Amino acid sequence: MEEVYGQENLTSSIKLVTLAPELSGACEQVSHLKQAYGIRSSLGHSGATYEEGEKAIDAGATALTHAFNAMDPLHHRAPSLVGLIASTGSAPYFSLIPDGIHLHPALVAMAYRSNPSKCMLITDSIELAGMPDGEHPGHAQIPHTQTKKGNKVTIQESDTLVGSCVCLDECVRNLVRWSGCTLAEAVTCVTENVADMMGVKDRGRLKEGARADFVVMNDEGEVLQTWIAGKKIWEKDQQ
Repeated sequence: MEEVYGQENLTSSIKLVTLAPELSGACEQVSHLKQAYGIRSSLGHSGATYEEGEKAIDAGATALTHAFNAMDPLHHRAPSLVGLIASTGSAPYFSLIPDGIHLHPALVAMAYRSNPSKCMLITDSIELAGMPDGEHPGHAQIPHTQTKKGNKVTIQESDTLVGSCVCLDECVRNLVRWSGCTLAEAVTCVTENVADMMGVKDRGRLKEGARADFVVMNDEGEVLQTWIAGKKIWEKDQQ
């Protein structure tokens, strides 16, 4: 890892890495990153078995990246990495992309209900988030014209998925609608659970002494105000 990232970056900048635990030396790297730098490891983009995932968790891995996506599917005889979600041992945190594109709503609800305190919602959105629908140019990673329609982006004149454009507040509302949880419970999946996974104590919750970074939402989960460091930087009525 020192050769790839540089020791200075490992010490000062990098806080989380995703790796595939079935690769040779992966578990050793999980342990090394944790002990030498305090860096957390998440498991993803992987064809690992359930048992390989268990070994990585034992070595110190704490999460699953993009649960169900870019990993072997859940099978009743071979649960793969996602089978770790409901583990009775050290169950990992897991991130879900609740955009209705990457995961079916029923799967999002099932995963959340399996372990609400370990569930984290992420957007995995690409650079076209917030842009109007239509055709957009590609770039070095996607050297093709991209077609955006709602939150879904595909390569022009194909069904090949490039990525999502969902925003985090919509992810929260989707979890409420799909799982039946309360708005407060869904918000926990983008605040407290994430902070707990990273071992961060000064943010992710409303309490004295914490960073005053927060949003104000209505009962439907729509953002009305955004505050950073105790200063209001955006208000819906002003737009």
